[in-house]
Amino acid sequence: MDRNIPLPGTFYRHPDGNICQIICIAKNYADKDKEVVYQEMFPPFDIWTKTLKSFMEETVGTDGSIKYKSGQAEAGSIPAQAVKISEGELTADTSSYTGNGITVNEEITDSMFRECLLNGTVDTRIAGKMPDADIAEKGFMELLDANNYHDKYHIFTSMKKYLNKHLLNNIAVALDIVLEDGDEEEQYDSILHCLQTFEHYETSRLR
Repeated sequence: MDRNIPLPGTFYRHPDGNICQIICIAKNYADKDKEVVYQEMFPPFDIWTKTLKSFMEETVGTDGSIKYKSGQAEAGSIPAQAVKISEGELTADTSSYTGNGITVNEEITDSMFRECLLNGTVDTRIAGKMPDADIAEKGFMELLDANNYHDKYHIFTSMKKYLNKHLLNNIAVALDIVLEDGDEEEQYDSILHCLQTFEHYETSRLR
């Protein structure tokens, strides 16, 4: 096997115990050089790229083990050296890894995403496994599809940190709410108050 080509899905453990997973090998558009795309398997689950040459530069540790040096670590990035995790090691610390409530290979289904929105666990179970922009867009669609204001209210509160002024305006239009001028926090509170009123009216009407 060519050690210079990491396989998608393989894991590397760093000296401090943190783990990253290879996502794919990509080509830089400008110079066509190969780059390794990998994700930290710990919050906030950042995704990084390094040139293949830099990532796979080999050094030999004092214990004789092979380490892969990915160059000078940038601020906030993973440590500079990583040791490849063998297949047998995955059962203990990666295949069952639950750093934010989701195992490494767990698929985020539509039903799971909706459940997290309704029970307020998006930040603990979904964040870091999907881009924030995708969470916002998908959450917006779930809010529109919700059958009652009780669900819409809970979905909206779960989405708070992912909403921007554009999405707030779209939600207001969809709910037929007129927003006054103000910052994002004020507009969020305005929509939240309206949803509380709608939910109260809906509950009273169904009694």
